[in-house]
Formats: sequence, structure tokens, C-alpha cells
Amino acid sequence: MLTPIHLLVLPLLYLFSRLVLYTLHRRRSRSLGCSPVPVYPHKDPILGLDLFRDTLRAINTHTLLQLWDSRFRNYGNTHYTLTLGKWVLMTNEPENVKLILGTKMDEWPLDGPRLHAAVPVLGRKSVFTTNGAQWREARGMIRPSFVRDQVADLQCFAKHVGNFLNAIPKDGSTFDMQELLLSMTMDSSTDFLLGYSTNSLLEPSPEAKQFLEDFEYTSREAAKKARLGTLLLLLPDGEFQAAVTRVREYVRTYIRKSQAEKTDKKERDYVFLHEILKSGADEEHAIDQVLSVIIAGRDTTAAAMTACFYYLARNPEAVQKLRKEILDVEDEMPTWEQLKNMKYLKMVIKEGLRLFPPASTNSRAPVKDTVLPRGGGPDGKQPIFVPKGQVVRWSLYSMHRRKDIFGEDADEFRPERWDENLRVGWEYIPFSGGPRICLGQQFALTQIEYALFKFFRAFKSIEPRDADSPLLLRTNLTVTFANGCLVSAIPDSK
Repeated sequence: MLTPIHLLVLPLLYLFSRLVLYTLHRRRSRSLGCSPVPVYPHKDPILGLDLFRDTLRAINTHTLLQLWDSRFRNYGNTHYTLTLGKWVLMTNEPENVKLILGTKMDEWPLDGPRLHAAVPVLGRKSVFTTNGAQWREARGMIRPSFVRDQVADLQCFAKHVGNFLNAIPKDGSTFDMQELLLSMTMDSSTDFLLGYSTNSLLEPSPEAKQFLEDFEYTSREAAKKARLGTLLLLLPDGEFQAAVTRVREYVRTYIRKSQAEKTDKKERDYVFLHEILKSGADEEHAIDQVLSVIIAGRDTTAAAMTACFYYLARNPEAVQKLRKEILDVEDEMPTWEQLKNMKYLKMVIKEGLRLFPPASTNSRAPVKDTVLPRGGGPDGKQPIFVPKGQVVRWSLYSMHRRKDIFGEDADEFRPERWDENLRVGWEYIPFSGGPRICLGQQFALTQIEYALFKFFRAFKSIEPRDADSPLLLRTNLTVTFANGCLVSAIPDSK
């Protein structure tokens, strides 16, 4: 039983241990030639409840990425924050991200909020939740799905893009572009990766609708708990656990259907799920990989497409330039090579991904004391000491909007910036970077290119129907538009 003396002594011991650790880290930092890092000016320097409340409010109002962006601009591109008693190093420096994801990846395994958010939904054997040999095995399972022959097969996309175009109102009435694109990419992803489609744009089953609701709810809640403090993930939550169970059981039915029908003729010669099962993976392992592929093939692709349409609806001049390039192609069914050679189309997509990277945040923690090259000193350009286990988080939403990299108009949608000798490396990584770079990058880009190509051959204009509303972004495992993307489209009369 805790006595009044215990209640007094325990906080003092906690503060004393924090002071000792701080002193040791300062001494170690100086010995390595590192400089101090700015610290967010907390009103509560013990638990950081002030920032916790601000973060919770931003999550609930869908302004978390904007809140982080304002902190980077006010407190520096690298600074410490405190949430529920745990320090997090926030960084916006490309050189730091390059070292973490690239040159010293083995010292920075998956850990921290990103891992804690993904495990409850994707499982412990997913390519997004593993390290070392286990990660290499999981990545090896998925890699064959994204070889060039598979990605360049536009016929796989054609029918689903056709269903998407057919679902768009032709009378100029308002519709939610994001909702249609999430359905289309779910259909194309299951077709491309599992050998059959959910057909949610045609006849979505009640089970499919429930799965989508549960998948989005669980990814949103897991990400929310991890960002507010990973201890929240340990608290019992019956509704959350029930939704996770339903998500996994839904995928399990597809696995068993695949096992039962594996000798039937499929529309595609290569079926991702069949290859996983051939490898000897058990059901739980297969479910982990399937859910990972859905994240990569459906959520991120739909988010990137939605961003392109969102910004194009607000930039009619860009639409005119894009349509001219598209209409100059004589073939209704472009080849993969033709799509890849369309310069302005590629610039539009790059700009959309710059302003709206679907996986906007990420984090790691080092397995030993180490040094990052940027963030210390008055100018923020000196090396900094990072102790073992220290969570480091970055935001591509902010890094891609740095005015010292992309210009004073970095917050604006302007595809032409990519035709002005803009030289970027790790400053622009919408698909991450290093050995863990997204395997589905070309799959996503090809689908986006083809969908934009077909849309702007069929429709001559697109207009926003939510132009007066602020940009609100829901941060799940990926980012989506909190209120959808409301637009109208005018068909080409010819």
C-alpha cells in the first residue's frame, strides 16, 4: 500500500533518475563533439501533458500534420518533445532521415510509434513490422508481385478504372472522389494480388463493407494510441480488439477460398496469395502479408490519387496542360512506355505526392548510442547525440514543404517546379528510401498514371465542391482526407 511518504518519494526518485540520465547524456554528447538540441517549451516538463492535450485535440480535429509543421517552423527542424513522460526527437532533416533509413539502417530497426501502431493491425510477421532476417523473408515473399511484367500489365487496371469512370456522375453533380478511389484501388489490389476482385464498385457485399469500416477504424485507433503514448495500446479496448478480429477473419476467408480454388483458372497467371501459401507460410503469417499488401496497394495508392485530383480541381491551368498532353496520344489504351514518357503527367503526380505523401510520418529508435548529422547548435546544422532507444520521428508532410528546399511557394501546388532543375534526393521520398523503399512504388505510379490518363480523356474539367473548407487530414497508418474530396466533373462532349 502506498503511504503519503511513498507518494512524495517516488516522484523525487523519478526526477533524480531523469537528472542523472540527462547529465550522463550531456557528458557523452560533449565527448562526441555534438551540440545541444532545442527543446519544445513545455508548461509541464515532467509528463508533457500540455503537448499531449494539444496533440489529442489536433488528432480529433484532423490537424495533426499541420500542428507538427508549425512546431518545426517555430522550434527548428530538429527538436525534442515530451509526451506522457517519454521524450521524442522530432526531425525534419533529410540528412538525418538518409542516415536512419539508408547508410546506417541496421542501427535503426523498426521501433517506436510507427511499429506500435502497425503491430495490432498488421501482425508481428508483416513486412512493415519486422526487422533483420524476418523482414528479408517477408520482403522476399512480396517482391515477385511487383516485377515489371506484373506492374506493366495495364489490362488488370483497365476494367477497374472503367468501373470507376462509370460511377462518376455525368450531370455535374457533387461526388466524393476519395470514396470512389478507395473502392477502385481495393478492387484492383485484390485482383492484382489475390487473383480475384472484391468488386466494391459494382456489388459490394455486406462483409466487404464491414471489412473496410473495421480496417480503417483499427488503423486509425492504433495510430492514435501510438502517437498519444504507446502505453495506451496496452490498455484493454474491447471494441478495438473485436474489430481487429473481424479484419483478420475476413482475410482468412479469402485465404481459405484461395486454397479451395487454387486449381481453378484465374484471370492472372501470377497470384500473390498462392505464392505465399506455396512458401509454407501458415494462415496467420499469410494474413499479416495480405494486410500489408492491402495497405501498400490500396490505401497509399488511393491517397496519392485523391491528392492529385484534389489539387487539379483547384488548378484549371494545370488541367488544361495535362489534358493537352493526354489528348496528344492517339491510342485510347496507352502502353506502359507511353505513360512513363508523359512529362507533365509525371510532374503532376510528383507534385501531388510532394504535398500529400500518403505515409506522411515514420519513426525509428537506435539499438545503441549514436550520432545524427544535423539538428544541433544555433543554426541547427551541427551533429547531435542520440542515446540508445531514443525514438526519432519525422514528417514528410513538413519535409516536403521546406521553403529552403522547394522555394517560397513550397506550400503551393505547382507541377512546373519539377521542370526547373530542382535537384532533390532524400529531400523528396514519398515512397520512403533505402533498403526499405516501397516495393509497390511502380505499381502505385502506374495505376495513378493510367487513372489520370483515362479520366482526363473522358472528362474535360474537374471542380472543387469544398473549396471553402480547410484541408483536414486523418492520420491513420496512412493519411486520408478527413471529409473526403468533394468534386464535380464535366464530361468531354466529343
